[in-house]
Amino acid sequence: MKRIGTCREDELLQSMSLREKIGQMTMAGFEDHFDGELPEGIGSLFKDPGLGSVAIFARNAHGPAEMRELTSALQDAAAAAGAKVPLFIMADQESGIVMQVTDGTAVFPGNMAFAATGDAENAYEACRIIAIESLAMGINAVCAPDVDVNADPDNPIIGIRAYSDDPAIAGSFGSAAVRGYAEGAALCMAKHFPGHGRTSVDSHLSVALIDSPIEEIEALDLPPFREAICAGVPAVMTAHIRVPALDQTGTFGTMSRPILTELLRNKMGFHGLIITDCLEMGAIKDTIGTPRAAVRAVEAGADIVLMAHTLQLQREAIDRIEQAVLTGRIPRENIDASCRRILRTKLQLEEARRRMWPGGRPSLDVVGCTEHLEAEKRIARQSITLVRNDDGVLPFRRESLKTVAVVYPATMPRLRAEDLTEGETVLGKEIASRGVAVIEVGVSLAPTRAEIDAALAAAGRADAVVVATSCKTGEQEKAQGRLVQALRRAAAAPVVACGIRNPYDIRAYPEVGTYLVTYGYRPCSIRAMVEVLFGEIAPKGRLPVEIPGFYPRGYGLES
Repeated sequence: MKRIGTCREDELLQSMSLREKIGQMTMAGFEDHFDGELPEGIGSLFKDPGLGSVAIFARNAHGPAEMRELTSALQDAAAAAGAKVPLFIMADQESGIVMQVTDGTAVFPGNMAFAATGDAENAYEACRIIAIESLAMGINAVCAPDVDVNADPDNPIIGIRAYSDDPAIAGSFGSAAVRGYAEGAALCMAKHFPGHGRTSVDSHLSVALIDSPIEEIEALDLPPFREAICAGVPAVMTAHIRVPALDQTGTFGTMSRPILTELLRNKMGFHGLIITDCLEMGAIKDTIGTPRAAVRAVEAGADIVLMAHTLQLQREAIDRIEQAVLTGRIPRENIDASCRRILRTKLQLEEARRRMWPGGRPSLDVVGCTEHLEAEKRIARQSITLVRNDDGVLPFRRESLKTVAVVYPATMPRLRAEDLTEGETVLGKEIASRGVAVIEVGVSLAPTRAEIDAALAAAGRADAVVVATSCKTGEQEKAQGRLVQALRRAAAAPVVACGIRNPYDIRAYPEVGTYLVTYGYRPCSIRAMVEVLFGEIAPKGRLPVEIPGFYPRGYGLES
């Protein structure tokens, strides 16, 4: 991509056609895996209308080198098609369970784990590193931080992606994350405005509603966004949720002028970019439809509309936005204002990166470097929370421990069905590395009778049982709870339960005597948990959320 030099946003804006401006306001994704050649569809969007942003995912490229090859190809194709400014290339690099590039990178534990350490500087440091590693791979926009307040333990979509159920904690750690991304010169975005932490429905799949009074929303959901704005967050991502207290028509936040313009822009004083969550999510695609939603989002005040999958929908949305401008439905000055904000942000970030690194981005050698992996390990160690140790089982006494039964989810749930993947048995490998014999039993997210029987058989041959539960929904929690309860009742050996996703799992097996929480199943967290099991490090984490009816926020044992 050519250097922009002293060109400013107004000069660039004047040189652009209406369709090019709409292209700058469009972020597209594609389904294909990059094999050295860009898919024809995404290439056609660079030529017309002149695409401004691309969202990339694990499905598109694997590993740092392949990702850098892809992002370079995207920037080169845009430049060859006449782009006047570089692309925003965005990826979900939240840390924890939501990371698009994990092989060979520093993969930190995640937001709730950061908050469990009690030190917001850990969020700052992790996000600074994520920004630098992302830029080295050519990803210059990070879809994070998630500043939702997870006040509903049964929320099926946010959970450990949030810092806390306390808006003050979420605001403190969220603003620290914003500082970290800024230090790494990557675009970041606070999400999901006006707050997705109290929904009982996953908006990837269906329509979500927050039916709370305005006073509750002001006190609980909005404060972390206010703090992010005060910290200088350059972008905010919208939520496809209905909040009648903020818009009496029941319009989704993504398409609501009262929410995006009147509240976020005017009342809260946000001057950065407003980016929609993907308009191909079920809440939108299966109701109003993606192209119509794109028009309505721009009407409401969105600067960039995201469509992450389908070329036909992307093209139809672009055409419909153009037609809405030509007919006067969307004022041209609104398009100019959005495009100007996009150009200004791109120019400022490009200039910052040129000051920081030769060529405008870090070397690929920085990805997964020793310094970054040491920070990952240190933060993970600080996050592990020992919630219950009633029988004094922990730390394990090696002299009486010859065999451990490890019951571990065979699949790791992330966000969508497409993200399900076979899980490595990190827990079993780590325990075995201590010179202990391990009997591993993999179970599904809803363990079958046969799987429970296999776990019981393994427990009968062991001196201790370590059972990991990884629950995203209430149904999964109950199903895995039955497994833990069966082990507790039948096993002669002590049972150590580990919540390796949400911390609330103990609700489904309240009689268990020993319970630890990792807030995620990334290897760094599992390894740190095993260090706690064997007394190699002390548990230092504290619950950043309440486990209703069991433990208060801030609780945690040291031994």
